[in-house]
Amino acid sequence: MYPYYNMNIKNCQQKKEKILKDFNKSGKYVNWREKKMSSLRLADSYKQISKAISEEYKQRGVHVRHKKVTRRVLDRNMNIINEITTLESAGLYDLNGRRVVNYEKRAENIRFCGSMLDFVKVDDKLKLIKANFCKVPLCPMCQWRKSMRIFFEVSKIMSVIEKKYNYIPVFLTLTVRNCSAENLGDILDDMFSGWHELMRSGTLNPKVNKEKKHIVQGWFRALEITYNDKTNEFHPHFHVIMLVEKNYFKSSDYLKTEEWVQLWRKSAKLDYDPVCDIRRTRNIKGKRKEVAEVAKYTYKDAEILNKKLSDEKKTEVIKYLSGALHQRRLYAYGGVMKDIAAELKIKDIDKADLVNVNDEKIDSSLATMILRYRWNMGISNYVLVEEKNILE
Repeated sequence: MYPYYNMNIKNCQQKKEKILKDFNKSGKYVNWREKKMSSLRLADSYKQISKAISEEYKQRGVHVRHKKVTRRVLDRNMNIINEITTLESAGLYDLNGRRVVNYEKRAENIRFCGSMLDFVKVDDKLKLIKANFCKVPLCPMCQWRKSMRIFFEVSKIMSVIEKKYNYIPVFLTLTVRNCSAENLGDILDDMFSGWHELMRSGTLNPKVNKEKKHIVQGWFRALEITYNDKTNEFHPHFHVIMLVEKNYFKSSDYLKTEEWVQLWRKSAKLDYDPVCDIRRTRNIKGKRKEVAEVAKYTYKDAEILNKKLSDEKKTEVIKYLSGALHQRRLYAYGGVMKDIAAELKIKDIDKADLVNVNDEKIDSSLATMILRYRWNMGISNYVLVEEKNILE
């Protein structure tokens, strides 16, 4: 839309340095600096982990796997003139074939995440049009952008449901006992297996029990993990938006909280009664804020980084959390919500556009400037380095 790559750009470095000041459509200040500083702290922790784990990785025989990648060389008319095949890294693996976290690479990617931000200026407001986001799990900058993206997508899905279906959303929370850092990965394995079993159960799934009406018509599941620095334990749990028939709470299909407890206990193969909570939303038609807020739970893990922990403890917590979350789907859709997501061409969040996180439209005819900001390590803030007057 904006051909600014080859434009004649004014050099702003000779002028007085201008700090980025961005405000959302509600007039609230957007603190890009805070997110970037958090990302830099995480990058430092990953660097420390990389050094500390190097000997362990050697003993486990961790090595780089490569894959063949073929790229086409095109001429100006987009005709294929050549194909080049190269070997590229496919990640780190141990001798047992298990993929492991490349902490050094993550540290490098996170360090440069969001170091470049390009905005278009319209009516004295800024709209992000280009940025270099790393999309590394736990990166505070990317977590923030992802949360806004999911908020928007869940809201969009709920809008379709309001118009086409006679369903209502309810909130379901499924928990397990707190666990140690060493056991977090195994506990998450059990939780995800339990969730799949719960959704396949005869009580909820008509494909298993055809005589019983399907209670859950669609769902959105998000994982949240909180950390208790006093007990040094993690608390993983699921937050779920479920769609049920409007008469659910008055029908014979209604399940009491105690019944959800037993369903979750059986599905997750627990030897105790877990804490579960299910409640109807206070959602007002056309205002889906309460429903969409659940989508943000997936990415609240970054709050762990803000706890006042020693560098050693923070590094330990991040190491176990990163390992436990490695290659997991932290959120998912099911039923009618999955169908609508497919119709709306909603991508997996790891592949989603983190620049345009909503449907906010910009009238290019009203755009006056393109502003380019860079992270300045010296003053620890975003500084305007280039600008282009579109109207010239």
